[in-house]
Amino acid sequence: MDTLFTAAKHTHTLFVVLLILSQAAYFAIYKESDFIRFYKKLGNLLLIQNILLGIVLFTGLLMLSVLKFEVWSPSVVLMIFVITGVFVHQILINKKRKPIRSDAIEEQRLYKNWVAKVYGAEILAEIVVFLIAVML
Repeated sequence: MDTLFTAAKHTHTLFVVLLILSQAAYFAIYKESDFIRFYKKLGNLLLIQNILLGIVLFTGLLMLSVLKFEVWSPSVVLMIFVITGVFVHQILINKKRKPIRSDAIEEQRLYKNWVAKVYGAEILAEIVVFLIAVML
C-alpha cells in the first residue's frame, strides 16, 4: 500500500503542476486578435484542462481511499474546496463562451478579461493550497 500511495502522490503532484501550467497557458492565447482562433484554442485548452482535472481528482480520491478516508487535515479540505471551485469555473467559462458572436467585439473583450481574472485567481489559489500542503 505504501507504493501505491507514493505513486498516487507523485502522480497527483505532477498533474497539479501540469494543471497550473495549462491554466497559465491561457495568457499565451489571450493576445490572439482573431476571436475565432481564440475560440478554438480556448476550446482545446478547456479539453486538456478537463482531462487534467479528472486525473487530479482521481489520484486525490485514490490517496484518500488508501488512507481509508481517515485523514482530514486542513490542507485536504482546502484541496477539495479548490478543485470544486475549479470545476465550477470550468463549466462557467465554457457556458459563457458559447453564445458570444464573432461581431460582438465588446463582449469578446469583456469575456477575455473575465477569463483572465478567473484563471489568475485559480492559479493563485492552487499555488497557495499546494504550498500549504507541502508545508504541513
